[in-house]
Amino acid sequence: MLQVLALDDAKKILLNLAHKREISTQMVPISAVMGRVLAKNVRSNEDLPQFHRSAVDGFAVMSRDTFGSSAAQPTLLCLAGEVKMGERARFSINSGDCALVWTGGELPDGADAMVMLEETQALSGGLVAIESASAPGRHVVFRGDDVKAGDMICPAGTRLHARDTGLFAALGITELDVAACPKIGILSTGDELTAPDQTPQSGQIRDANGAMLVAACAEAGASAAHLGIVPDDEEKLIAAIREGAAACDLLLLSGSSSAGAKDAAVRCLMELGTVAFHGLALKPGKPAFAGQIGGTLVVGLPGHPAAAYLVFHALVRPLIAAMLGENFELRTLTATLAQAAPSNHGREELLPVRIDNGFAEPVALKSGLISPLTRADGYIRIPRDTEGIAKGTLQEVILF
Repeated sequence: MLQVLALDDAKKILLNLAHKREISTQMVPISAVMGRVLAKNVRSNEDLPQFHRSAVDGFAVMSRDTFGSSAAQPTLLCLAGEVKMGERARFSINSGDCALVWTGGELPDGADAMVMLEETQALSGGLVAIESASAPGRHVVFRGDDVKAGDMICPAGTRLHARDTGLFAALGITELDVAACPKIGILSTGDELTAPDQTPQSGQIRDANGAMLVAACAEAGASAAHLGIVPDDEEKLIAAIREGAAACDLLLLSGSSSAGAKDAAVRCLMELGTVAFHGLALKPGKPAFAGQIGGTLVVGLPGHPAAAYLVFHALVRPLIAAMLGENFELRTLTATLAQAAPSNHGREELLPVRIDNGFAEPVALKSGLISPLTRADGYIRIPRDTEGIAKGTLQEVILF
């Protein structure tokens, strides 16, 4: 435990292990791509829109015919026809002509602009009075204005959102190649733990980390399952770790990670596989560790729920993104520190904060408590070589 590692160095080790793994993929319909990570670049096979279309209800015109038009001196044009919605424009217009086109309808050949219906008057004898000049391209969406054939519309590594599916559907893309969700197992360890649906006896506490980490993994795009609670018994622990590692791509252990005599998870990992690091120069999170059993990555998180979540967010969330091939960066914003944050632990500190009107208000995080974390919007990183951060300084806040 004296050989503690900086958070950034530990992160590099885990990402390096993840990048050595092959990312498996699967084809899914666009109805199921929400939140998935795209495995291959997607290019358009066609223009969008596929025809010149009107952005307003009005009359398609040759713009040069309308120059100088006004309500006082309208230009009179002959109505050549109407383009009905959902139909092709089967006629063209010449100088002196116009065509009635509704929003989204196709412009007939020859037209290069639209005049809104409100800026016209229908006259007898098939004439239309144009009461406003229109420049070339006004109120027109030209073919390929949105997307051109061959354009890259979504690069590999993109986490897909609802707005992406609309574009895919518009281009006729109904299936996509996405990264398969990593299988993650969570083991809670400790003699003091009982299941959330049980009434704790004296000295016992309910296991908060199991449910929390399953949810956190799901938010990150993984398929996670809680594998149960294991007591501080090395034989039982090594059997549970062996079984979990055989079934998962990533195994998270909660608790049993400090240097105490009863905390045996690291010894079990050494027996079953390899240890990449044990101990971080981090508060909270010093006892965290990681390694590998065969092709399965293993990360040990602190037992305290708030510490477990902070280390998960700083270390495991980027790891899951790497396992998915996701182009991922932690979301941040800049805020003014509302009060001084002393820190002289000789370790980097992750300090939860609440954002309020551009200020970052530190949230006191007493060891073992979880409720303060629910009031935080993110955290700031206090470097290990400082004695804290002064009130009023601008800080980068990493958002949950």
